[in-house]
Amino acid sequence: MGDSQNGTRKKQPMKPRTMVLLGAATVVLAIINMSTGGEAPRQAVAIMQYACLAGGLVALVGGLVMMMSTPK
Repeated sequence: MGDSQNGTRKKQPMKPRTMVLLGAATVVLAIINMSTGGEAPRQAVAIMQYACLAGGLVALVGGLVMMMSTPK
């Protein structure tokens, strides 16, 4: 049987280490993508790049805070 009464499993939260790794990878890839370009991208693409960079930074910082706050 599952974790709850009706047989479905509860969703486990993301581990802080995984969140840090995914955030760091997103930040690195976004910076590489933004720095290696021959011509300026369209405005929509530039907004998506900055949004991806901001999301990666939030995940990176959030994961680090979660790692520091969890007891060992």
